[in-house]
Amino acid sequence: MNLPGMNLLDRYIVRNFIMGMIPVLLLLLLLFSFFVLADALENVGKGVFTQFDAYLVVLYSAPRLAIDLLPVTSLLGGLMGLGVMANHQELMAAKVGGMSRPRLARPVLILAMVMAVLTVLAQCYLVPVSEQKANELRARTLVETRLDALGDAGFWTRTGNEFVHVANIRYGLLLSEIEIFTMDDRGRFVRLVQAGQASAADAGDWVLKDVTVTSIAGHGVEVEQHEELRWPALLSPEQVAVLVLPLEALAPSDLWRLIDFQRDNGLDTHRYRVVLWQQLSIAVAVIGMALLALPMLQGSIRAIPASQRVVMGGFIGIGFYLLQQLSGHVASLLKWNPPGIILTPAVVVLVVAVYAQFLDSHKKRAALRSAPAKA
Repeated sequence: MNLPGMNLLDRYIVRNFIMGMIPVLLLLLLLFSFFVLADALENVGKGVFTQFDAYLVVLYSAPRLAIDLLPVTSLLGGLMGLGVMANHQELMAAKVGGMSRPRLARPVLILAMVMAVLTVLAQCYLVPVSEQKANELRARTLVETRLDALGDAGFWTRTGNEFVHVANIRYGLLLSEIEIFTMDDRGRFVRLVQAGQASAADAGDWVLKDVTVTSIAGHGVEVEQHEELRWPALLSPEQVAVLVLPLEALAPSDLWRLIDFQRDNGLDTHRYRVVLWQQLSIAVAVIGMALLALPMLQGSIRAIPASQRVVMGGFIGIGFYLLQQLSGHVASLLKWNPPGIILTPAVVVLVVAVYAQFLDSHKKRAALRSAPAKA
């Protein structure tokens, strides 16, 4: 990987770092994809969902999984890739040759920043598309549901005596241009509900906005206008799962626009802000975890073997992943400030990693200052 301002040694470090990340990422993807596959295989035979569809769901879920696992991959991949250099005493030779620890960390920092940018781009353009494809495949489990990628036909479904048509989805989450046709037990049309948009509320209910209700009463027609109307069970949980993208699959830009939209309409935006900052924290975590790999390899390989350092890195990576997930749940449940709670683990790792890069230089300078005094 040739990046501007890099010499031969920098490119060698970057190449080893990437070569260490590739098998780690593939191994973690294989492990987590197994759980996705097990869940998808349970739906085989429902509707027209086949075993091949289950494999495709796993394939389309891979980009989102890879991004979630990238911070852990950066640490473990760095320990494995740079651990090869440490075993061959190449890192020690570079330090003896006059390269300080911050100078050795520079190519790692550049690579980590590139990965952080690519992560955000993937969250904006790749993940929403792949998750939409996975949802379209999951829609095949619903016999009475037709999903044509919300093209000209839109989305049609039936619940009891109600036929629901959704023309479009905004931000991958809000339904727009909804029509609800209600029939009686004899199959006669009795009511039409038209709404400009709908958003999910608590207890499975939906909030319809800009609503027009047209009812046939006796020999006449009654028309009612409502600015807002609560509607129970507009869609079943299964239908929501295949029609509406999960918040984690939305692009950061869509989440940002959705937050503005909800705020302008006086609605709660907390859960959307939690997911947005969870996504943004991954980019910070990638940089911090990548930088943390280098100081963990400093010191004598005889005292602490590289394999033992990788195991230690595995515990740190798993612990960080769990803490990152826990911070999102805490911020969501307790309604705490999302940026402050969610960014804390990533920022702490980044600060510790940056401090560790300069720790050795500080010790050397302190030793040089104290040497004349001892003499």
